[in-house]
This record gives sequence, structure tokens and C-alpha cells, in this order.
Amino acid sequence: MRELFVKKNGLWVLLALLAVKGLLLLWLVVASPLGLSPDEAQYWTWSQSLDWGYYSKPPGIAWQIALTSGVLGSTSLGVRAGALIIGFLLPLVVFGIARGARMGGQIPFWAGVVMAFSPIGVYLTFAATTDGGAILFLTCAVLLVVKGVEREEGPSFGWVGLMILLGALYKWTAYIFWPLLLPFLFFVPKLRKKMLLWGILLSLLALVPTVYWNASHEWATFKHVGGAIGEKKGGNFFDFLGAQIGLLSPVYFFYLVLGCFFSYREKRKSFWFQAAFPTLVLLYLGGAFFKKMQPNWAAYLYPPGLALVGWFALEKGKRGSLWLTLGTVVSIGIVAFGLLVPLFQKNDLFSIPYKLNPFRQTLGWENLQKGLSEAGYNPETDFLFGDKYQTASLLSFYSPQQKRAYYFNISQSRKTQFSYWPQMEQEEVGKDGYFVVLENTTQEKLPRYENRYLKALTPYFEKVSFVEAFPLFTANDTPVKYALIFYAQNYSGKAPTTPKKY
Repeated sequence: MRELFVKKNGLWVLLALLAVKGLLLLWLVVASPLGLSPDEAQYWTWSQSLDWGYYSKPPGIAWQIALTSGVLGSTSLGVRAGALIIGFLLPLVVFGIARGARMGGQIPFWAGVVMAFSPIGVYLTFAATTDGGAILFLTCAVLLVVKGVEREEGPSFGWVGLMILLGALYKWTAYIFWPLLLPFLFFVPKLRKKMLLWGILLSLLALVPTVYWNASHEWATFKHVGGAIGEKKGGNFFDFLGAQIGLLSPVYFFYLVLGCFFSYREKRKSFWFQAAFPTLVLLYLGGAFFKKMQPNWAAYLYPPGLALVGWFALEKGKRGSLWLTLGTVVSIGIVAFGLLVPLFQKNDLFSIPYKLNPFRQTLGWENLQKGLSEAGYNPETDFLFGDKYQTASLLSFYSPQQKRAYYFNISQSRKTQFSYWPQMEQEEVGKDGYFVVLENTTQEKLPRYENRYLKALTPYFEKVSFVEAFPLFTANDTPVKYALIFYAQNYSGKAPTTPKKY
């Protein structure tokens, strides 16, 4: 009876589930202690200085946050509202892929559920990242092609090109769509349309803003991306594999692997195209033998193929509905436990080690303003600075009046977007500032930071004094995150040597 109801009303049931999920995550954004991650705070700083491009990414995420924070204010909700919308739409697109591929019965419903309630689905609904927009529009392009392959007239490549254009404004990984599509020209004659070339050219227009910005900024984005690709820090195969399983949850991941494998044995070309995206993860796994791979690097490849999870479970497997239900319960359980870990640690429940907290980088920032005020910071007369772009970003968002902080690169790290904005030597000579170090550390290690930074800052100021180590977050009755605050008087105008690293 339940299966028949879902089969007939799958879209409405999915919409209801998405609404419940969205309301719960909205509450988390507004009321929970989970603040912005350093990257989210950085993207907010970009949105406050709109431009055609930025140091490490195309401008899409900055434009998105400028729009939502312009309506809702520079708050966590203002920053993350776009993610809530993306997370609502993406499961509907995956639902559409299943329907477009003529997967019948409950499969479209379960395809949407897998997308919505997998850890990656929840993450994309909660966090303002470049992955969200890139994945949404890439998956929309896959939907258009899948439907086109199943129809006599084929896909409209003008619309496909527009989707890839929009996705590439967030992240260039959206362009992987074209190399994966081109081999299918040999198997699917209806894809050989003159508009294909125009669709590709249209999508390449997304590069224009970035190229325009880079032409007057040392081609920094291309140097940064090239350096990241060529950088070798040793492989992390097992960590990367574990992270990929975690992105989907074990049951979903297992069924996706089987779904991709069995889809290649079918005669349905639209199934092959869906499977091509997750299959490309094998290249990332191979690369993880030789260099460190970040967990999210392959995340964009999963959503286009998630309809195959429901297809295999319900068409090829045994007791598929039961296993999908179990997989959903497991996935929600993993997400819920991760969200509860900060609460357990804050209230000394179960004594979970702090290093197992998946939200370490988002906690405690709401206490920053209090710490700065107690240290004597006055936004009318003083400035803020740190030696990491993450610190400068968080100080900019969470400080009184949200003045942009400075990136004072005494550690000689690589350049960042802050390197291309006005510097302290241009705006703050002769003024006093507060230098802040944000660290997950213990009380025993604090003197090490105090001595290091007093020595490093002294050449640039008349006088530098350590004010306090303000605890930002406590786990199991022990402070584990601090803001180390230094008062630096009468800035001389000298600056660290500009690094050549990108």
C-alpha cells in the first residue's frame, strides 16, 4: 500500500520531505552554534567587494552571497540562504533525471531522496560553497541530455550550454560535462547536432569574467589552480576513499557502484551517460595513490548518477525498497550524529574527543566579538589583522561593524584574495591594531604562540603586547579553541616581503 502511494504521489511526497528538511536546516542556520566556516566567511568578504573574478574561484559564489545577504543582511542566514535554495532544487533535478530516463515506479522518488538525505545532500543545503551552484547546474545539464536521448528530437544544446555556463561561474569543474558527452556522439546519432558547437561556445563565456579579472591581477587564478594541480604532498588513498563513502553514506555508495556497473550492461544510452560521471571518480582514486586529494574534489561527479542508486535497488537488487529505507535511516543517522557532536562535547556528554568533531572549523566564532571587546578593540579607531586568510575572513565577518580585516603575511604563506585589496601600509600607518590568532589548541601550548608572534610582530610596530588568550569553544570541560589577541601600537608602515607563491 505504501509503495503504491509513493509510486502515484512520489513528487508530492518528495516535496514534503524537502520542506521538512529545509525547515530543520533553516533552524540550524539561525539558532545553532554552527557558525560560518573560514571559506564561507571568505566568500562573504568577496561579496562585499563585487568583482569579475577572485583569486581562487570564479565570481558566482560572491554574486550569490551578495544577492542573498543584500536581502537578508550580513548574517549566517544571509550567507547561506542560497545553499538552502540549491539544496531544495537539486533533489528535484535528480528526480527529473530518473523520470527523463524513463525509470518507472518509485525510482524517481528514491533518486530524489538519496540526493536529499545523503551527507553530501545535507552539506550542499547547509554550507555556502562553490560546489553547490556548480553541481546544481551541471546536474541540470545532465537532465537535459538524458531527456533528449530518450526523445526523438534530442537535447537542446542551447539550454545545455547555458547550464554549463552558469555552473562554470561557480567552479570550472562544470566543464567536465563536455569531455564526458563527446564519446556518446559515436553511439547516439541524435546528439550530433549543429547546436552542439554553439552550446560549447556559449558555455565558454563563463571564462570571460575570470580572464578579465586575471589580466590585471597577475593571472593569479591560473597560477593558483596550476600550482594546486601540480602540488605533491604524498598520497591519501584510504582517507580519500573513506571520505567518498562518507559523502554518500555506505549503503548509497554501495548501490551507486553496483548501479554504474550494471548500467553499462544495459542498452539504454541515457543510463551510460549518467554512470559516466561517478565512474570518473576512479581517476581521483588513482591520483590519491600519488598526491593528497581533498574530499570534495570529486563531489560534483555523484549527483548526475544518483538515479542509478534507486534503479539498481528496485530493478536489479532484492528487497530494494527495504535497503533504500535502511540506507536513508543510516544516512540521516550519520548526519544527525555529526550535528550532535558539538552539543555532546560542549555539555561533556560521552567524552567524544575534540578531533572527531566534523564542525571544528565552524564553532566558537559567535564569541569572537566578546573577546575583541574585552581586549579593548574599538572599530572606530583600531584595525584587525591576522597572518592567515581564514583568520582575516572570520575577523571581518564576526567583528563589531564587520570591517574588513587585513592579511598580514608574516608566515610567508601563499597569496590570497586579501593580497589584492588595499594593504595596511596603504591605510593604517601610525594607527593601532589588534592581531588575532585563531587556533584549535590546548592551554599548555599557548605560550608557544605568544612568544612566536610577539617576536614576529615587533619589527613592524612601536610596541606589541599580548592581551589574552580568549577561549572560544570548550569540549568536555576543557577549552580547545582560542583567540590569541595582541595589541600592536603605532604601525610603522613596513610590510613582510611579498611572497611569490600562489
